[in-house]
Amino acid sequence: MARRSGQSPQPVIHRGWWTVRYRIDVSGQEKRMHRRERICPISGPGLLTRPEIERRAREIIAASGADTVEHFEKCEALTQGTTFREQARWWIEHIQSRKRSPIAPATTAGYRSYLKNWLNPLLGDVTLASVDNKTAKDLIVTLGEAALAPKTIVEIVGVLKAVLASAINNDGKQMFPREWNHEYIDLPVVDPKKQRRPTLISKQVTDVIARAKGRYQVLYALLGGSGLRIGEALAIKLDDYSEDHTTISSDCKTIHVRKSIWNGKEQKPKTDNAIRSVDIPATLATFLKSFAADRSSGFLFQTETGLPLGQSNILRDSLHNLGVEGFHCFRRFRTSHLRKNRVPWDLEKFWIGHANKDITDKYSEQLKDDVEYRREWAEKAGLGFVVPRVPQLNVESIEQHAA
Repeated sequence: MARRSGQSPQPVIHRGWWTVRYRIDVSGQEKRMHRRERICPISGPGLLTRPEIERRAREIIAASGADTVEHFEKCEALTQGTTFREQARWWIEHIQSRKRSPIAPATTAGYRSYLKNWLNPLLGDVTLASVDNKTAKDLIVTLGEAALAPKTIVEIVGVLKAVLASAINNDGKQMFPREWNHEYIDLPVVDPKKQRRPTLISKQVTDVIARAKGRYQVLYALLGGSGLRIGEALAIKLDDYSEDHTTISSDCKTIHVRKSIWNGKEQKPKTDNAIRSVDIPATLATFLKSFAADRSSGFLFQTETGLPLGQSNILRDSLHNLGVEGFHCFRRFRTSHLRKNRVPWDLEKFWIGHANKDITDKYSEQLKDDVEYRREWAEKAGLGFVVPRVPQLNVESIEQHAA
């Protein structure tokens, strides 16, 4: 960059004009090209004094950006022609391995899906320098024609922006900064009130649990009575309390969430707030204890080989066959049930694992130690549905669930 540290050309007369001639980088060329611009006529109206001419010459060069590192690196990037696909490959690996807020595998899987199904097929061979508002606008039109939901479109465009922003220079500055115009690109507005959030009512939960068999029956009862995410429920171990695993107390009344299962493996929960203790009513605790029987180690829901049950298609299909649109329906049911029964907000937030909304919410962190208070409210709130006295287990169902 030494040769681009600055220019001090002298204004010269050229064809009746005072002009300034300077060198500037151009994309696609190794050497800088010469450019000449007029300053003022050599006589008559508009003529400037010599100091003014020299000052104006410097202003012209500064305005062109010819001597800036940013201009040089932009031209260099254009010359290299990095494609969206190449940058996306680097980005997806970086967000998983970085020390600052690495992305969870489950979230990464969603990003990979967007790249594989939409962004790379449509924009993979486009250079980063060419990705702009017009590119985003055309992408949104295509996604809309494919009948994708507004929230999905917003998330895909978010990945597009993140990939482009990840291209930075040695000083950490974006190489292709963009001022995104959401009005121009017609980015959908996601209305929370119109988003589809299927849930269940008490009678439906009772019916689903009654019709389910084997481990599924216990799992659905646990989800409906605790508000756990499916990955958190599958991570429960019967071992003694540990900060390295999700465990359940010996009386099955408290679940200490520390891990989550995704793709058959333990990982950190979705957020830091998900690390919590969840208390459940005695009725459900008895049901769980009956299911655990005399086991004192291993996963609560595990295969014959001792591995945790995964969120496989078989598990999801069993739920859909009962008319339930996803595991999260149970979590929404539990949240609604706690509110209907006027459970204090700070306790609801603690059990569900939601983030603090303001500084006063931080005072609720003392709930971690007030077990008696939590269990008292767990009994007051109750389940809101009926569970059988004992799990309906049989050899055939166990073998099917272990498959």
